Amino acid sequence: MSKKEKVEITTREKKAKRIKTHNARSNILSILPVNVDCFRLEEQEPAEDCYDNFLETCDKMRDYFRTICSAKRGKENETVAIKLRPHVCMLTMRLKKLNRLDKHQWKKSKDDVNEGKQRVDALHLQYQNLLYEVTHLQKEVTKCLEFRSMDEEIELVSVEEFYRDAPESISKPEITKNDPYELRMAQLIWETEQRKRYAERLKEVEITKQQYIKQQKALQENLDSILPILKSILHAAEPFQSKVGMPFQAMHTAHKLAKYLSQPLYILYVQISAYKEHHKGKKLEIDIEGNVDDVKGLQTKSEALSDESGESDREESTEVEMHRHKKKNENKKDILMKHPMTVILTIEKDAKIVLEFKYLIHLHIVTVSVKSLSPEPMSTEYVGDILKLGTFLNCLFPKDTGRESPNLASVYLMKSKFGYDSHPFTNESTGLPYKWVQTISGLDFLSPNPEVLNSSDLYKKIPPNVEKTISSICNRLVSRNQLYSQILSLEQRLNVPPNFAALYPTNIASQFKKWRCVPWKEILNDANGEELQNLGIVDEDTFVYKAEFQRGSAILSVLVVISPEYPVKTPILLLNLNWNGLHTTVSNFALRELEEEVNIHFIESLSPEFKDNILLCQLHHLGVCFDVFLETEYSGDSFEGPHEFQREKVVVKFARGSSRSRPYKCVSSQGIFTYR
Repeated sequence: MSKKEKVEITTREKKAKRIKTHNARSNILSILPVNVDCFRLEEQEPAEDCYDNFLETCDKMRDYFRTICSAKRGKENETVAIKLRPHVCMLTMRLKKLNRLDKHQWKKSKDDVNEGKQRVDALHLQYQNLLYEVTHLQKEVTKCLEFRSMDEEIELVSVEEFYRDAPESISKPEITKNDPYELRMAQLIWETEQRKRYAERLKEVEITKQQYIKQQKALQENLDSILPILKSILHAAEPFQSKVGMPFQAMHTAHKLAKYLSQPLYILYVQISAYKEHHKGKKLEIDIEGNVDDVKGLQTKSEALSDESGESDREESTEVEMHRHKKKNENKKDILMKHPMTVILTIEKDAKIVLEFKYLIHLHIVTVSVKSLSPEPMSTEYVGDILKLGTFLNCLFPKDTGRESPNLASVYLMKSKFGYDSHPFTNESTGLPYKWVQTISGLDFLSPNPEVLNSSDLYKKIPPNVEKTISSICNRLVSRNQLYSQILSLEQRLNVPPNFAALYPTNIASQFKKWRCVPWKEILNDANGEELQNLGIVDEDTFVYKAEFQRGSAILSVLVVISPEYPVKTPILLLNLNWNGLHTTVSNFALRELEEEVNIHFIESLSPEFKDNILLCQLHHLGVCFDVFLETEYSGDSFEGPHEFQREKVVVKFARGSSRSRPYKCVSSQGIFTYR
């Protein structure tokens, strides 16, 4: 018996006791037995009749009231009203009873509804518990099905080759042919033995390779020592002829050189020669090439060009016009005429670069072209144009691309009188007129007065711009060769320095899949490409590469933007994720946070000892952070990460704050990832 039923029985007993006491005082209910529970009898009455009884009682009371009212109007029928009063009282008591029954039925219905709700809630809770257990079991089943052992990534030899090559002590055919597990274990043991043997052979081959490299270096040093001797022999055999028939090599003084060099090249030669004398530790060579006899025809060609440009626009016959048009086309080529004498500058610092400085007579500008780079670069889809001769000196100083002439008069001359819509400067034909070349050639600040050229003050003090220029070229030579080596190593795999790799866990699941050079306009397809172009971060001088990381079904596409001013400006990595749809940094905050990590926070915290391999380190850090990104992604039903990716990284917390930031900072001493 429930507590509720006990309370109801107790209540009824109290009411019955009051009724018994009342019955002892009154004779109205003396006809009922003393032990009868009147309230229980009332509660047992059918609830359907209560409403009909209520209507019937109300109708009777209404009739009685009408009769009483009518009786009171007439004094002769007042006795009728007195007789009807007991009936009205009984009907009133009946209404009270019906009201009591109504309250009781309402309470009983409410209690029944509450009991039903409790049963439903209990069943629903039991159902939820069962669903949770089913979900948990499904997760465990999924983890078991998705589990991949390390040996599955190893490409083993076929079973036929295994039984053919492996000794019986390892193959054990009487056991392995009937047991797949034992066969797999035997194949792995044989693979281990083979790898150990090949590792020993690799060490022997590496030793032999180093011996060959040392021999090659020794031979190369012998050749390099012989080369100056050969050059001196060639110069002695074919001397340049001056006006007075003297060999050109005999003219060592600056005064004699001024007779045959153009004024800007003379200033350039003097300043670099003085710089070489004051910095003997630098591997710097400067030389002059050309034939003095070719200088004789310069005056005639200059006069013909000036006469053509100064003629009037009078009307002429058709034949004269054709002759003039033909002559103008010839002069169009002459406008780019170079002075016969050029200055050759050779700089060595970890590599070797040969520069040729030329003077364009009619445009009055000095140009420079890269004749050679040593070692000679390989132009592949991996490397691109980072060591291309025509773009090697681009942006040596900010916004100095060499595509436009720094002399506004020459720009007007080429466009208006000779019809050049674009500037016709190339590294191979004319050289490129960089602004820094004009500066060190004296076209910006030095007077063209020959007396100033003969002044000995030029030898006493080297202008700071010459030293800065040569230092910038040396730094460009070193940084580009370092970048070249890094990119060339990507053809094999993402190989970072061992001391840098030791800062991260060894279990990196993301695989470096692709690396190739793409046109710089490829970056305009990125969500932020147009903004980067407007900010001047990318332009046609920028080197753009496309890389790809993959883990499972997730593919991370990376646009690597390398400025010509590398490593002053570090590479920029632009990310796009293809996993459960295409995600960009504009639509996905987590991907934008990952891009910020590799481009800003990582660069700021990178130790100076790794600056020489900053690109490789940056890509390695991106691969590790991509693992953290995938393993901490909210999967929708739990915070354990997607079922597709097994948790391999130890993190302090999967996400932090309302922005759900990820822990990308690696604490190498503990092997865990935390927040910056």
